[in-house]
Order: sequence, then structure tokens, then C-alpha cells
Amino acid sequence: MKKNQIILLSIGIAILAITLGSGSYIYKNILNTDTIYKGARIDNIDVSGKTMEQALEYIKRIKTAEIKEKSMNLIYGEKTYKVILADLGYSYDYDKAVKNAINLGRQGNFLKRLKDIAKIKRGVNISLESFYREELAEKIVNAIAEEINTNAKDAEINIENGKIFIIDEEMGKRVLKEDLLTLIDGNLNKLEDIKIPVEDVMPKVTKRLLSRINGKIGEYSTSFKGSSKNRIENIRLSAKAISNNLILPGEEFSYNKTTGPRTAESGYREANVIIGGKLTPDIGGGVCQTSTTLYNALLLSDLDIVERHHHSIPVGYVPIGQDAAVAYGYLDLKFKNNFDFPIFIDSKVVGDRVYVYIYGDTTVKDYTVKITPQIVETIQPKTEVKFDSTLEPGENIVIQSGRTGYKVVTYKSIIKNGKVLSKEQITKDHYRKKDYLYKTGQE
Repeated sequence: MKKNQIILLSIGIAILAITLGSGSYIYKNILNTDTIYKGARIDNIDVSGKTMEQALEYIKRIKTAEIKEKSMNLIYGEKTYKVILADLGYSYDYDKAVKNAINLGRQGNFLKRLKDIAKIKRGVNISLESFYREELAEKIVNAIAEEINTNAKDAEINIENGKIFIIDEEMGKRVLKEDLLTLIDGNLNKLEDIKIPVEDVMPKVTKRLLSRINGKIGEYSTSFKGSSKNRIENIRLSAKAISNNLILPGEEFSYNKTTGPRTAESGYREANVIIGGKLTPDIGGGVCQTSTTLYNALLLSDLDIVERHHHSIPVGYVPIGQDAAVAYGYLDLKFKNNFDFPIFIDSKVVGDRVYVYIYGDTTVKDYTVKITPQIVETIQPKTEVKFDSTLEPGENIVIQSGRTGYKVVTYKSIIKNGKVLSKEQITKDHYRKKDYLYKTGQE
């Protein structure tokens, strides 16, 4: 019995020794190693047996070389733009992948780790998470868009000697940058050719729209015979400024905005203007005759007048009640195109007259407009006499010349085929009187 017990004890001790030795070996050579376990791969690249630092350097070197060789083509028509991934700042989260690799088989207790390590030997692949710098992609897309984009060009209308000529519009092009960025983002792994998304840009004004302009819908002219050279030049400049202007349906036109400030730098000269009921030399004298001529052409075209002012005294170049005073900064002439077709203003100076023509669709505006001013009240000036002891008896000196005042109502009639379709009051003006003032010597 003793001999058998000794044998069993010896066997037990041997088994224990082997077990302890094996455990020590496993711990020292398998569980306590600082290298990645066999079978671990990162993006299908074998990194087993490497330390974290070795694996990081190894994987970086391989993938960086790959990135430099990878690119995608962005295509528009005959143009191809090659985009290299490196130019997008494309890279991978190497640190995260290597940390995941080194952690394989290092979680849990002794037995779990051994089981995981055995499983790893059959192969485990860790994906690399990629990223890129969106601002670099935007920079590339912006450069491409700048090269491809073209502005749309509106159709143009010219009128020569009453004849209408229309030049075709040109379509513009615009890269859909957000769409292109989305396509690039989704193509970083596939690296397929991308067709650059480009949309047509329609011009605001087309030949079809301008074709609605087929003739004159209103015109007016006034005479400046006897005016000074400076005044005539101011009329010519302002008439040129309002000419060749296209006003689309619903748009508003401002005389002051179109002609700009009346300054010497703009070429305007000093001529008489009406200020406070008096003719006073000032820069831009005469521009009110152009605005008045335009105003009457607009009325005869049946366009909506948004803003208009009368002078303080009647002017001699149009019937009373039909003038339009302007002063840059506070008195303007504005109108709105109330038609469904565009209108075109043509203005010129010929001889001693200034002409304004309004072109539009004569098939719509197929009626005539008659403007009728009516003086509803005439206001006679009073005479005031002041005695002055320094004057000889019976001697009179005019201090202030007087003038007659008027209240005027102006009507607009719509006439078609000789029949008055409507009549409405459009303005009510008051041209104020001015009293006579004399100094006289006492008898």
C-alpha cells in the first residue's frame, strides 16, 4: 500500500509540476506578450507578431503609399478633373485600428483569453476608419465651379429708326456644388468616374419675352426752342440717361435713380431752374422738361404713375397740369409697368425738341389715351403798396412781381374705335398765386 501511495503521489506531483510549468509558459509566452496575436489583420494587412509601435509604422507606410496612388475623375463634357485622395486630406484612424488589434485576446479571465487567442488564429480583420477634410473638397469643387460656371446673358432689344431688333439670350451654366460634394463623399471607396452635376441657368430676359414688344404704345415731345446751350445740354444728357431702358412687368422705374445726381462731374451744366416760384440758376436746369416729356408719354401709354409732382408755377412747354417736376433726393417721377409685357423707353433730342417713345405690345394696348387738364379756379394776385418817405411823390418801385394762381384737375380718357370707354381724374394741382408788391412815395 505504501508503495502504491508513493507512486500515486509521485504522479500527482509530476502532473502538478507539468501543469504549473505549462501555466507559467502560457502566461509568459502567450498571455503576457506585448505583440499582436497571430491571425490579426488590419484592412487585410497581417500585423501579427508586431508591437503597437511597429504595427502603427507598418500600416501607415503601406496605406500612405496607397493613398498617393488613388484618385477619382470628375467629368464634364470633354473636361476631366483628376482628384487625388491625398489632395482631399484623405487618411485613416491608424491609432484606433492598432489599439483594437493589440487588444484582441486581452479581455477577460485566463480561460476566456486562451479561447479568444485560439479564435484569432483562424483570422480576424479590423477595418480602418477613413476620413478626409471637407474644406479641401470644397476648395476643389469651388475651383471647378469657377471654371465651368457661366453667367446667363439676357436677350437684348435695340431700336433703330423705329425698327425693332432682338438679340437672342444665352443660357448660363452652374455647377451644383452641394450635389458634387455628396457624390465625392460617397465615392471615396469606389473611386468611380463622376459626372459633374451642372444645371442650366435661365436668363431673366428671353427673346420670347422681348418679342412681345412690337410697336409704340405711347409717345410725346416738347419744344425747348429759345433755351440756352447749357439747358439744352442738360436736356440731352437726361434724355440719353432714360433711353434704352427695359422695364419688365411689375417693375418700377425711377427717373432720379436712372439719371443720377445732377452734378458738374456728371456733365450737367448751370441753367435756370424753378425754385420757390422763381427762375434761379442751378446745376441741371432743364431736366424737368425731360421728366415732363416722359410723364406725358407714360400717361398716353396708360402706365401706372407711382410718384409725380407739379411745379410751383406753370411751365411753358406743356399744358397746365401736365408737368412733372423733379429734384434729386426729394422730388421724383416714378411709374410701374402694370402690363403683362415688357416696355422699352427710347428717347432722343432732334432739332429743338425732345422726344420720348414707349414701346410695348400694341395688340394689348390697342386703344388711345387722351389727357385733358381743366382749370377749375383762377386765383388773381393782390396788390400791396407800401409808402416810402424816401421816394418822390408819385414814384413807384416794384418790389415783387405778381402772378396768377390756378387750381387744375386733369383727366385721363380711354378711347377705342372712337368710343370713350372710361374717364377718370388722375391729378389735382394747385399753382399758387403771387401778390404784387410796390413801394411808392407819398403825395
